[in-house]
Formats: sequence, C-alpha cells, structure tokens
Amino acid sequence: MFNDYLDNKDCYLELERSFYDYFHLTVQASRVGAEVFKVPYYNTFFSNGLPFMDGNPIFSAKNEVNGQIIRVVLDEDVNELCSYRDKDAGCELVVIGNLSLLDEIKKKISAWISAQ
Repeated sequence: MFNDYLDNKDCYLELERSFYDYFHLTVQASRVGAEVFKVPYYNTFFSNGLPFMDGNPIFSAKNEVNGQIIRVVLDEDVNELCSYRDKDAGCELVVIGNLSLLDEIKKKISAWISAQ
C-alpha cells in the first residue's frame, strides 16, 4: 500500500498520517490524555516549508509531563526491528525498521504509550 512512499509525496504523507492516526486511536484507548503529548515532536520540514520525506523521523511524540520522547525512523536498508534509548537524550526511545515491519513498529508505539 505504501511501497513507493519515498518517491511519491502523496503516499509519504498518507503513511505519515497513518502513524499519527494510529497514535491518536491508541491514546484514546489508553488512560493517558491526548493533551499530555506533543505530536509531532520533531520538525520534519525545511525552512521553505517542504517536508523532508526521508522517513527520519516518520513519527515522533513527546510526553510533556515526564519528558519521554519516541522517534520512529523508517529505513529500508534494515531487515529487523531495532529500538534503543538514545544515550544523548536518555528520555528518547528510537525505533528503526522498514515498511514491512509496520505492525511491529506500531506495537512499539503502543507499548510506549502504555508505559506513560
């Protein structure tokens, strides 16, 4: 469905929107209020207003109460889902995967929300 997201602006924006829609649905189902989060957290636009559209990050959110951040990076050169705590920003969870790992990435987002 999103296979040409890196070459097709509409497809990229639809994929990006799917992450935010999923996030908002998951937050609504959790006990954490949506007002707690700043989404997107990272700026993904050049100064002229054009989006980066490189998948880094495709999704980001910050819990404004406890400072926890999640950043999702799509990288088609990786074959396995990877997640780690950024050592320079100890409060940031970075999740890296390719498009075929979309369901696993969304599970990581859900787990992050649940931990809030």
